[in-house]
Amino acid sequence: MSLPTLILEVRTPEGVLLRQEVNAIRAEDRSGWFGVLPSRADVIAVLPPGLLAFRDAEGEGFVALAGGMLELKHRVCRVITLEATVARELDDLADALARQSQRRRDRAEVHRGVVRDLAREALRRLLREGA
Repeated sequence: MSLPTLILEVRTPEGVLLRQEVNAIRAEDRSGWFGVLPSRADVIAVLPPGLLAFRDAEGEGFVALAGGMLELKHRVCRVITLEATVARELDDLADALARQSQRRRDRAEVHRGVVRDLAREALRRLLREGA
């Protein structure tokens, strides 16, 4: 006899990162860790940056989240976050988070460059208009 399941869906601005049947979910909100089972009443929670764990037919899995919202409604658990990384092993998750952190630093550097270029152009225009 198979265990009852629910659907875990993790969404980022890029789209659905994960959608699969799971038996249980553990997540954390401001008050601490809580469990989500197929029999749980509907719930909405604000998730701080951290970890969400799930159990499915293959075993345990993890989702590192940049914070977000969790909504459980009719046995569908939707998690909405700006960034997330999914892994089966915590070591794999650590490596993926290091790569994600580097990408974030790279994007920030590009944005700083754009702001510097815009500031230079604004100063040039001001100097031309003042002359």
